[in-house]
Amino acid sequence: MIMYELPTEEEIRNAIYKALKKKKSFPSLVELRKNVIKELKKLNEKYTVSMRRVRIIAARSGFVKLDIKTKASDKKLKYCPVCGGRLEKIKNYSLLGEEVVVGYKCKFCQYKSGSKKELPVRYSFHFIR
Repeated sequence: MIMYELPTEEEIRNAIYKALKKKKSFPSLVELRKNVIKELKKLNEKYTVSMRRVRIIAARSGFVKLDIKTKASDKKLKYCPVCGGRLEKIKNYSLLGEEVVVGYKCKFCQYKSGSKKELPVRYSFHFIR
């Protein structure tokens, strides 16, 4: 007996769009997920989705602005902690002409970090179209 079903990425993206269009912004990932699940239940009563999947699809959607509160960490980051994309180094030149890494940014979402690696602790989501 199947207890739940997983929606496609497109169905989740549409549910995020509808939820944000109604409310314009959500103060947390928990609130966004709850409203996305409400929208998905209209399509299929068995649909559910994880917070991680909602966060990744929202971050990469193009119609969602994320505000990310972060905390400093010693953890070495290779991939974006928001969407899983590869991080690029932000480089600058010092007064001596040497190339210096001043931060990191994600190619796919709006995540940026300074030279001290910062991990997200809270997200808020805003509709931008």
